[in-house]
Amino acid sequence: MRNWRSFYEILRFPLEIVFFAVFLCGIANIITNPALGAAGYITNETVKAVAEIFMASGRFLIVCFPFIFLLRLVTRKSGSGTTIISALAGYAAFLCATIYFTKSEMPVTAFSGILGLSVSHSSIAAFNRTVHYPLQTGIIGIAAVAIITNWSYERGRKRNEDGLFSFISKEISVAIRTVFFCVLAGIGISFIWPYFITFIQKVIHFISVDTSNPVNLGLFGIMNRLLGVMNLGTLIRAPFWYSNAGGSWVNLAGVSIAGDVNIWTAQLQANALVGMAGRFFTPYYVLNLFAVPGMIWGMYSLHTDKMEKRKLRIFCIIATVCSLLCGTLLPLELMIALLCPLLFVFHLGYTGLLYAVCQSLHVYLGYSSTETSTIVAIPGTLMEFLNYVQYPSLSRTLMYVAGIGVISMIIYFLVTRLYFKYLAIDLFDSGNKERLIKALIKAVGGIENIRMTQSGISSMTISVYDPNKADIGRLRKMGAYRIYESRAGYVICFGAASTMIRRGINDAMRDAIRPVNTN
Repeated sequence: MRNWRSFYEILRFPLEIVFFAVFLCGIANIITNPALGAAGYITNETVKAVAEIFMASGRFLIVCFPFIFLLRLVTRKSGSGTTIISALAGYAAFLCATIYFTKSEMPVTAFSGILGLSVSHSSIAAFNRTVHYPLQTGIIGIAAVAIITNWSYERGRKRNEDGLFSFISKEISVAIRTVFFCVLAGIGISFIWPYFITFIQKVIHFISVDTSNPVNLGLFGIMNRLLGVMNLGTLIRAPFWYSNAGGSWVNLAGVSIAGDVNIWTAQLQANALVGMAGRFFTPYYVLNLFAVPGMIWGMYSLHTDKMEKRKLRIFCIIATVCSLLCGTLLPLELMIALLCPLLFVFHLGYTGLLYAVCQSLHVYLGYSSTETSTIVAIPGTLMEFLNYVQYPSLSRTLMYVAGIGVISMIIYFLVTRLYFKYLAIDLFDSGNKERLIKALIKAVGGIENIRMTQSGISSMTISVYDPNKADIGRLRKMGAYRIYESRAGYVICFGAASTMIRRGINDAMRDAIRPVNTN
C-alpha cells in the first residue's frame, strides 16, 4: 500500500504539467474559438499566433501525458539517465511491435500516430497498401514499459561483469533488455487488445441502440470519464461525437449531418436547436462550472495549517478559474484516481447519474466546435455557457443546468470532506485505523511528546518536544512513503489517510488530558 500511495507523490509534477497544458489550451480556446465570440474582437495577428502556439503546445502535452508519466516513473535518484533513455527506446519498440502484429480490422480510433511513428513502406506486402499506426494503449502500455524498464535496471545493477558479455556496459545492457522485453510486451498486447476493443465496440452498440434511455446515457458518462483517465477516451467519444452513433440530422439543404458535435454546431448556426442534440455534453457544464470547484474547495477546507492555507488559497482560486474557463476534469481525475481511488469511483458514478438525470429531464446543452480531436476538446466552459444566454430557446436548459450544478457543488464539497475525514483509511487498511494511530503515537515518542499536529489531503505534520524520541524507521514501516523534517516538525506522507490519522491523534491527546471522574 505504501507503493500505491507513493504514486501520487511520484506523479505530482506530471499532474501539474497536465494542469498547465489544460490551462494553455483553455486560454487559446477563448481567443481562437469563433463559437465563443471573443475571436471576433481579436484582429492582431501576433496575438492569434501566440494563442495557436499555446494550443499546439497544450495539445501535445495532453495527448502525450502518458509518455510524460513514463519518464517520471522510471526516473531514479541514481542512474536516471540510463532508465529514461532505456524507457524511450523500449516504448518506441513497444509501439513498433503493435504496428506489425495488430489486426488491421479494428476501428481507426484504436490506432494513433504516437511520437510520429507509422509504417507506409515495407518489404511486407500487407504494409504497403496504407499507412499503419501503432495501437493506442494509453496508460496500460505505459505501465508495462515502466515495469519492464525498472526491472531491467535492477537486473543490470546485479549483473556479473566477469561473464561472457562483460564487454557490454551495464547501461547498454539495461537498454537491450528493456527493448527486447518491450517488443515481447508489444507483441503480446497486439493479440490481447482486439478483445478489449471488441468489448468497447459492444458497449458503444448497446448505448447507440437507444440514446434516449437514461441508463444508456449513464453508461456512456461512466465509460467516457474512465477511458479518458486512461488516455483512451477517443474510443468511446469519437463514435458519438462525430459519427452516426451520436445521431443524425438533415438540414434545410437536405444534407445529412452525423455526430452530436456536428449536429449541435449546425443547428446552432441555423438557429434551429431541435431534438436531442447536445445530450453527450450537458454534464460537462455541471462538472466544470460547479462540481469540480466544489471538490477543489472541499480539499482546501481540509488543510488545518493556516500558513499552508494561505499558500493554497491562491492556487485554489486559479484552479477554480481554470475549471470555469478551461475545464480541469482530466488533471483532477488523474489526481483523485492516484490519491483517493474511492472518491474517483464516486465521481464516475455521479457522472453517470448526471447523464441519466439530464436525459430524463430532457436537458440538452451541447458543444459547438469544428475541432475533430476528442482528447483536447474543451466542452462545458463558462464562456460557452454565457454565450448560450442569447438564445431564448435555451433559457429553460440553462436554468436546469445551473440548478443541478449548485446541488452538485454542495454534494462534491461534502463528499470530499466525508471521504478524507472518515473513509480514506478503511479503503485499504480494513478498519485498522486505531492500530495505525496507536503505532504512530508510539513512533513519535508517545502522546506526551506531541506538541501539535496539522494535516492536508496527502500529508500530516507532527511537531514534537524531543526529536530524539521519534523513531523514523518505525514510521516508514507503518506505510509512510515519504518523511522529511520542516520548520513545523516532521512531515509524514500517508496519502489520503493523513487527515483521519491526524484527527485520531488529536482525539487521543484530548482523552489523555481529560480529567478522570473519581465518583
